[in-house]
Amino acid sequence: MLLFLSMLETPEEQSRFTALYETYRYLLWYVAKDILKDRDLAEDAVQEAYLTLARHMDRVEEVNSPRTKRFLVTIVKSRAIDILRRQRRVEVTEYEDALGDAADTDALDAYLTVEFYEQLVTAIRSLDENYRVVLECRYLHEMSEKETAETLGLAEKTVNVRVWRARKKLQQVLSDYREA
Repeated sequence: MLLFLSMLETPEEQSRFTALYETYRYLLWYVAKDILKDRDLAEDAVQEAYLTLARHMDRVEEVNSPRTKRFLVTIVKSRAIDILRRQRRVEVTEYEDALGDAADTDALDAYLTVEFYEQLVTAIRSLDENYRVVLECRYLHEMSEKETAETLGLAEKTVNVRVWRARKKLQQVLSDYREA
């Protein structure tokens, strides 16, 4: 934590960062562990999230607000997904090395799956934050509409509409990738 505090310029920022750390550290670890399914990797994701937060303290005004909570959860989800992506690249490389030349078609299939995954992640990240967050809650974290609405502080109908619109936009982005 001292490393993060040393990155901040004013005592006010340091105090606010400490309050954010104390308030959200368990939530962020839980979210990261839910995505990564590994305690140590979840801790890494949370540390990376707090590093990002230290760089962007100007975006956080209040410690205890739904907007701040969503911002931090979005950061930790992004870091956790980055860790997953790095792991999958290593696994695919190890898989291809293990197969050798005898099974080039299987290695190609694995590559195409990873490539599609990368396109999907890129497409989701290109969505507006309102749409991206509801998709993450609904499909990545397998939350119900009610749970998503409660987490984001929205009405269930709003969540339903945003999911529908997000899926439409995602379909358009993915079809643009296929055409390119």
